[in-house]
Amino acid sequence: MAATDKPTTQDQRSRAMQAKVVRAAIACLDTLGYAETSFARVQAQAGVSRGAITHHFPTKQALVAATAMELLANALGPVERRPGPPDGNPAPVYDLIMTAWDRVVNSPGGRAMVEILVACRTDPDLYDLLKHRLHDWDRQSRASIARSYVGNGPDPDDAELLWSMARNFLRGLVLHDKFVSDPAYLARMVDRFARMMETQLTVLPAKETP
Repeated sequence: MAATDKPTTQDQRSRAMQAKVVRAAIACLDTLGYAETSFARVQAQAGVSRGAITHHFPTKQALVAATAMELLANALGPVERRPGPPDGNPAPVYDLIMTAWDRVVNSPGGRAMVEILVACRTDPDLYDLLKHRLHDWDRQSRASIARSYVGNGPDPDDAELLWSMARNFLRGLVLHDKFVSDPAYLARMVDRFARMMETQLTVLPAKETP
C-alpha cells in the first residue's frame, strides 16, 4: 500500500485485531508470566478465535515479540515527551525517574516487559526476533537522554550511562517486589533513588539542547 493510500476497511480490522491480541498478551504476561502465556490463555483473554491469533502471529514467540515492540515504542514516551515546565526545559531529574516508574515500569506493560526480557535469556528464538529492536531502542533511549541531560561524571556519555543504570534499577524493583512485604517500603526506595540521581544528572536548558 502506497504511503498516500488510505487504509482499507480490512486493513483497519486487521490492525484492530492485532492490537486486541497484543493487549490480551500484555495482560497474560503481567498476571501469568511468560511460561504460562499461551495461545489458549491469550485467546480466552481477548475473546477471539485461535485462528484470529495465528493468522497474525504464527508462533508464541512472534506474538510476544510483537507485544514487546509495542511496549518499547510506548516506553520512550516519558523520555521524549517529558511533562516539562512552560519554559520548554526538560523535566527535573526526580520527576523523570518517578514518571518512568509510575507510568512505565510499574504498570501492566512494564511488568510484562520484564517477563519478556527475562525470557529472552533462555528462549533463543524469542531473542533472535527481538535483539536488533532491543539494541536500537537502547540507543534511542540513551540518545534522547543525552539531548536533555548531562552527567556529573568525567565521561562524555555519563548521562547515558546513568540512565541505563536507572532503567535497570527500576526493572529490578519489579522482581524485588516479591521480597518486600510493605509496598510503602518499595515506594521509599524509588523516592530515595530518584533523589540520588538528582545529584548525578543535570538538566540542560532547552536553548542548550543539541
